[in-house]
Amino acid sequence: MSRSRLQLKLGDKVLIALVACALALGGAYAAWRALAAPSTPAAANADAKDLVVVCQSKDGFYRVDPLDTDAAYTVSTPHGYNNVTISGGTVDVTSADCDNQVCVDSAPISQPGEQIVCLPHEVVLEVAASADDVAPLS
Repeated sequence: MSRSRLQLKLGDKVLIALVACALALGGAYAAWRALAAPSTPAAANADAKDLVVVCQSKDGFYRVDPLDTDAAYTVSTPHGYNNVTISGGTVDVTSADCDNQVCVDSAPISQPGEQIVCLPHEVVLEVAASADDVAPLS
């Protein structure tokens, strides 16, 4: 009986080395991202004092509030209403009389660029660094 011995060619060795390097780099990147990410919601909103909430509707409602203050208000449009709450560095639509309730079911937002949209009422809430960063509805 002959015993065959597994012999790796140069190409096999190179491929194994490349896969090992890719796995090591991927693991290092994942660890770096985990350490760099905020560990608590409060840390994630540490810059909330500089952010604003821009609320606007297609029929002309426009309001800007700092994200780090507490406020509650109602946006009334010809199509219905949306109750908006800013609290704890987040903004949320707490109730509305639209049929689909997508805006109410949306998670609270707190990061620049995030939006809550109510299409039936033509209302948009957006977190931004400044009111100038938000395009007006037309």
